[in-house]
Amino acid sequence: MEMTDPEINMVWQSFDYPGNTLLPGMKLGRNLVTGMEWYISAWKSTDDPAPGEYMERLDSHGYPQFFMWKNSSIVYSVGPWNGIGFSSSPKNKPTIYYSFEFVINQQEIYFKYELNEPLPTRIVINQAGLVDQLTWIERSRSWLLYVGTQADSCDRFALCGPYAKCNINNSPPCDCLQGFEPRYPNQWYEADWSSGCVRKTSLTCNQDGFLKLTGIKMPDTRHSWYNQGMNLEECKKMCLADCNCTAYSNLDVRNGGSGCLLWFGQLIDIRKLSHNEQDLFVRVAASELGNDPTLYHFLILF
Repeated sequence: MEMTDPEINMVWQSFDYPGNTLLPGMKLGRNLVTGMEWYISAWKSTDDPAPGEYMERLDSHGYPQFFMWKNSSIVYSVGPWNGIGFSSSPKNKPTIYYSFEFVINQQEIYFKYELNEPLPTRIVINQAGLVDQLTWIERSRSWLLYVGTQADSCDRFALCGPYAKCNINNSPPCDCLQGFEPRYPNQWYEADWSSGCVRKTSLTCNQDGFLKLTGIKMPDTRHSWYNQGMNLEECKKMCLADCNCTAYSNLDVRNGGSGCLLWFGQLIDIRKLSHNEQDLFVRVAASELGNDPTLYHFLILF
């Protein structure tokens, strides 16, 4: 639906206000010129369309990403866009039925999806803050769940604190990254992981190395910097030259990888995934990389 003034200027259109439903062609993000924000928010109840507790919206600090909010608290992140999909959803990729687009320019930042086939579909956020993709089945004249959110404890934002990763197949699920140890061991072993981990060995800047992590969800990118024109080697050199850089990766995993994403400050919200094409290189003291030749396949030394 659109509304115009007598001079045929657009004054309102329903696609700018998705409510709890994102349809093909709708944008989720922000217009940087007008300040218009496109986000989805759960209904208060199944029969009350007033805004509920949950909403998914863009955060444009550092490399843009989407957060699920419950009132004023972040509860979940889909991770940064990697050129194919979002980091936390390696299986949620374009198919013959639909395609994804994530746009960043000086005017706007947004995500949207388009249909490649005449298959009625919609994305809906429910009262529990879960996002489901539904497809219309004409034979039964009903909406069928096509892709659903299956939240687990590792989906909780920053559950394991800084410099730790969450693995839902482990018990307990939180573990420090190689080269790190619990900040407060007593709390850690009592299942309070919120303070995370700290380095075992202090960094020495240009004498440091990088630990390669594969098959993970990328960390929170609010304190990051990115460049779409650089390659991974240039990215590595830039990170090593800046003592405040804590990790780096390619921005886009397509066609062998391109672009540069640098992290500054603590790394949080990392989780183990069964598969992900995007590798993360975490800065550690060279002594933490060890002398075991079997590790060299996973490590980059300088």
